[in-house]
Amino acid sequence: MEILRLIRIVLSAFFGVRKRASHEADFANINIVALPFVAVFLAACVGGCIFGAVVLIAHATNTMQGF
Repeated sequence: MEILRLIRIVLSAFFGVRKRASHEADFANINIVALPFVAVFLAACVGGCIFGAVVLIAHATNTMQGF
């Protein structure tokens, strides 16, 4: 379950919705070495989702006739 805790920490850091007490409690109990790898992976996933949405929207507007 540590990987889920790391994912929760990284996602809350992306969106800035953590309380200071829970932030300090989580950092006392996690593996600091794995945290950058999880952060890079999640950043790539979020970026891929945004890129995919843009490609779908751009493709849909590209095939419209008369606009």
